[in-house]
Amino acid sequence: MKSTTEPTQRVAARGSDACLAVAMLGIALGALWFSADISIMASVFPRTIAVLVLIFSAALLLRSLLAKPTRPRPEPGSVARRLGLIVVLLLWSLTLKWLGFVTSSLLSAACLALLSHYHGWTPRRAAGYATVLLLIIALFYVLFAIILNVPLPVGLLWRTQ
Repeated sequence: MKSTTEPTQRVAARGSDACLAVAMLGIALGALWFSADISIMASVFPRTIAVLVLIFSAALLLRSLLAKPTRPRPEPGSVARRLGLIVVLLLWSLTLKWLGFVTSSLLSAACLALLSHYHGWTPRRAAGYATVLLLIIALFYVLFAIILNVPLPVGLLWRTQ
């Protein structure tokens, strides 16, 4: 009996893997450089992540140079949504200074949920997403501001001086 599923077409990934590895190496080195100016406790998280990114990026770069990596051919999707996700993340990082961590994160999380959700919205689903997003933002706030003592931006719009 023959299988009715056809094998997934694969495309070469050497170039894209190498580009991604080099870009991530640069970002990780930048994170290590900029983390030198913050307190020891505040630098634990970015330095740990940067070192892990360095290790995995170096491994990916070696793999792309020594092997002939392939990946499944990407399925078509919404380019506008993908670009929208990138724009929202960039806007989040740029608005942190003015809106502060909490406000900027809440607005960005709502936009990301709206952009990335393909199914129909129901009140129950919206409430579930809102609850989970609030919990995630609260968790990050507690982790960074309280436990790791990382000064999160309050926002220039909310300061009273």
